[in-house]
Amino acid sequence: MHNLSVAAMFRNENSWLEEWIRYHQTIGVEHFYLFNDDPDPRVSDKILEPYLKQGLIENIHVSELTDLDTLSGNDRVKRIYGIMFEVATGKTTWLAMTDLDEFILPKKQDDLREFLAGYEEHCGLAMNWQIFGTSGYVKRPPTQTCHLLHRVETHWQPNRFFKSIVKPDLVIQEMIYDSHHFPCTTGRTVNENHEPVAGVTHDISTEIIQLNHYILRSWQDFWEVKATRPRYNGAAPCDDQYFEFHDRNEVFDDEIKKRFGNLVNNP
Repeated sequence: MHNLSVAAMFRNENSWLEEWIRYHQTIGVEHFYLFNDDPDPRVSDKILEPYLKQGLIENIHVSELTDLDTLSGNDRVKRIYGIMFEVATGKTTWLAMTDLDEFILPKKQDDLREFLAGYEEHCGLAMNWQIFGTSGYVKRPPTQTCHLLHRVETHWQPNRFFKSIVKPDLVIQEMIYDSHHFPCTTGRTVNENHEPVAGVTHDISTEIIQLNHYILRSWQDFWEVKATRPRYNGAAPCDDQYFEFHDRNEVFDDEIKKRFGNLVNNP
């Protein structure tokens, strides 16, 4: 039984897989349920092979999930999230539901498990986004954590969106609507101030935990990776307008680099 695990679906993330795994391992994540949606998974399988041998990850090929055959669009995605909870139920106390362009940053502790000990009475914790721009990178930078260091100002409205760390044993799978909030049989999902939330947060609170969202990475990453993926649940198309809207770099924020950069990128 793990204390803290992560579940994520990814597609065409070969350049970033290892940094994301190493970072979250550094802050206390004990196990990873990775849902591999690559059209050709041979490269990602090779990258993940050492972690698979260590027992650190599960590399689950989405193409082999047979009960998805009759589903498409949002229904398919919601079912994948249901399967994430099915494979994690009874195996981990907490399950962080994030994407590979999102990095959980606890502000007061280095170990996320110590932070979550203060939220045991709840079924979930909501972490507000802090959206990072390209920091001027056209070509793919060497890292996210040490090179993408400029973000939008804290209270920009899109940062009201959040991702959740939840107790998978309590999630009501039939009520899963999106990738942000997961209704539970008992308890509530709360923000860092122990205030109940759903959908988007009323206020943006990132004093003690935030979710660094490298939504664009670079111009190259945006057009070669993000813009090539399917978009679901009414998400805006990844076009020039989307890029210009999100490429916000007003605030210099190098906390993740100062605290974890050397540990993650010089193992």
